[in-house]
Amino acid sequence: FGIGSSIAGALPWSDRRLKTDIKRVGQTDGGTPIYTYRYAWGGPVQMGVMAQDVPDAAVMTATGYMQVDYGRLA
Repeated sequence: FGIGSSIAGALPWSDRRLKTDIKRVGQTDGGTPIYTYRYAWGGPVQMGVMAQDVPDAAVMTATGYMQVDYGRLA
């Protein structure tokens, strides 16, 4: 299950605390879980990783929530 542009999502937030309806649907070639989810504020179903699952690729923002640098995922 490769990572394509479809899982980068329209919004940059990858922090689990900002998501609802989280369902694991696969994993990257490196074993990182991939999920579908909705953002807490609504919108369509998205696909991506949880920042908490990828500490080496996660970046803490000034807001206190984490984002993922998808270029650093294994």
